[in-house]
Amino acid sequence: MAIYSRQKIRAWILVALFVVLGVVIVSANNSTLTKYALCDIRVMYITDNEASIDWPTLYYFNDNYGCRVDVVLIRQRAAYRVDIREVPEREIFYHRYGIPAGTPGYLDSCITTLFQKRYPDIILFGSGMSSPTASAFRKKILSIEPSSVRWFHVLRYYEKADRMTSSMDTEQNGFVVINSNEFAQRYKERLRHELPELGIEYGSVGIMATPLVHYRLITEQSLRSHTGGDFIQGIPLLRLLDILDALLPDTPKKMTMVRQAKQFISSFQKAEHTVGKKHADLMLKGYRALVDLKKALSGDTVLQEREDLTSYFFGLVSRAEQATLQAVGISWNGKVVLRDSSHGPKLKFRASLAADGPEEVRLQALKFIPYWDTTVVYIDSVPRIITPHQAFIREYLVDIDKQYFETNKPESLVFAAEIGYGELSLTAYNTLPLWEKPTLTAQFEPDFYFIPPIADLDVDRVVATTTMRVVITKPLRFAGDVKLNLRTPRGLFAGAYLKELTLEQGKTFEAIRVPFSISKLFELGVQQLTAELLYQGRVASVDTALVRVASCKIADTIKIGFLPDTTGLLEDILSMTDAAYRPLTNRGLLTADLDAYNVIIIGSGTFQSYPSLRKVKDRFETYIRNGGSLVIFGQPESWPEGILPVSFIPTMELVDKSGITNRIKQAHILSSPYKISETNLLSSFYKPREVISAVVAPSEKVFVTPSDGTLLSVTRIGDGQLIYCGLPLLELISSLDIDAIHLFANIMNY
Repeated sequence: MAIYSRQKIRAWILVALFVVLGVVIVSANNSTLTKYALCDIRVMYITDNEASIDWPTLYYFNDNYGCRVDVVLIRQRAAYRVDIREVPEREIFYHRYGIPAGTPGYLDSCITTLFQKRYPDIILFGSGMSSPTASAFRKKILSIEPSSVRWFHVLRYYEKADRMTSSMDTEQNGFVVINSNEFAQRYKERLRHELPELGIEYGSVGIMATPLVHYRLITEQSLRSHTGGDFIQGIPLLRLLDILDALLPDTPKKMTMVRQAKQFISSFQKAEHTVGKKHADLMLKGYRALVDLKKALSGDTVLQEREDLTSYFFGLVSRAEQATLQAVGISWNGKVVLRDSSHGPKLKFRASLAADGPEEVRLQALKFIPYWDTTVVYIDSVPRIITPHQAFIREYLVDIDKQYFETNKPESLVFAAEIGYGELSLTAYNTLPLWEKPTLTAQFEPDFYFIPPIADLDVDRVVATTTMRVVITKPLRFAGDVKLNLRTPRGLFAGAYLKELTLEQGKTFEAIRVPFSISKLFELGVQQLTAELLYQGRVASVDTALVRVASCKIADTIKIGFLPDTTGLLEDILSMTDAAYRPLTNRGLLTADLDAYNVIIIGSGTFQSYPSLRKVKDRFETYIRNGGSLVIFGQPESWPEGILPVSFIPTMELVDKSGITNRIKQAHILSSPYKISETNLLSSFYKPREVISAVVAPSEKVFVTPSDGTLLSVTRIGDGQLIYCGLPLLELISSLDIDAIHLFANIMNY
């Protein structure tokens, strides 16, 4: 009888435990990819406030059902910008759009890009959406009509709601209530590791701001009834069989295709609950059926008439292939290595194929596909067999003429590996340019600056100084040396700043402050600054900012307290003035000494982040009666009643300059300390633009719309006043409109 020591028994137990854990982890990863393959529902979340994105709910869609999630951030910018990132292998995409104010063409371009291949099935509007640009984007999204040449359409629109008005809302109005705290805890580790891949710091988002999140159904185009309680009620996770049944004529070919589709679905569903060789066999069986189905569909004209079905089948096969490769344990990686030598550049290709599954894998051939020739070059035609838990790694020297290294073709180096597993044969491509542009961005924050006028002296060296900030974002795992170059207009001089810096792994942001000065040589009007980020001597990112000389003098005695708007423009603008300003907190609204401020500003959409606003009506009235000035900028139509000591009901309107009337020509707010040119102020209204008019009663109306809605008014209460401005004033200032800047100063000084 064998006698074993305690140490040996303990070691065997640990080994067994690691094996079991390894099986569980691999099974979990396989199950995730299989879930993505068995779901074709797409969810789009649209917002204008990055900090309020409801990540726990979106991860619930992605993890619980396997939905693809696209997050779209619409922000106001002086120049058009697009930045798209994704979490690798997780079906989560983040689209950042910077849109100049008053440019509907850019909004149309965004929508075309987002919906070009396929419409999402569910669209959620996040909190905020109060800026004119975001509101216009929302309106365009809601007006999308179903297309006869598409199969997929938007089935449901939801918006994030403050709360339900009654217990019956869930059933009658399609409310969905999400336990945000539970999901935030459930997906905490995923969020912590994956958000940096999207350029977002985990700690910078308010993931657990409220325990419950409510979504209200706005409209529905689904034929299946929806009574609330769940977002996807009545929507099949995979509509492959529905597509085949609805579009194909009843023929023997259709019966074969339906059988192949059912085989794919059945095999993948069974594989979700198995491990090891049985799991791999089921995945292979389902994948073969799907590949055969795709081949049979390739020549079908009925399906080709629907423009979104081509990308649908491509995505379905791609997700199924990714899940199958992981299930059978095929891990392929090819890497191009370019080295300098005394005889010129030399190229090596490093091939790595691992068999992590229960069966052997065959590397049948390695090929190089030159872009300058039609002949394929075999760099290794000897079949290799990789047994389970083994890997084949080898470097190949590829002899390529130097002239082909200097090409600008984006796919100048293409390598292909023919891989076999059982009866399955596939080709894995490595399409790598000589220089692959990394996901690096350099952005001005903010992207506009106005500088006070220079002293009127006959000396060119007199300057006005300030600082700008350039923010570099990068993937969490990226590391390398970069160079930042600034190009400035005549008369603007950048001071000493860190031009060359080393970006390290583990960080996603790097902020660089650049002092700059403007002399009397600086030309009047709007000028451009350019930031250029170089990596390995090549341009990785370019951004522009606007700058001009503009007076915005606010009296030294004025102290400003403000509640930030959802775009952050208000804080950016205040930082460019000489005013003393300070943000108010939600608690401060109830406890702070409001009389310490001469002016209190409520930015657009603020009420959604400040629950205390609903409790301070009496405090505001006392503050105004004691001589304070309360300034309200345009608010969304969901603004709750009972916040202000006057009647205030905001409404969105579409007007041009002919629809804006000045009721008080010599109004003090338009003449002191700056004389406002009404023609110049409204010059961007040459075509209809969205404004937030309001019923403000009582009030002295200055600017009104054709419906008698107020765009600029003053309400006097005691020794102070309430000022309302529904013009897109902050957006006009971000475009450096001189009269908008002057009007802002007049409002602060009133």
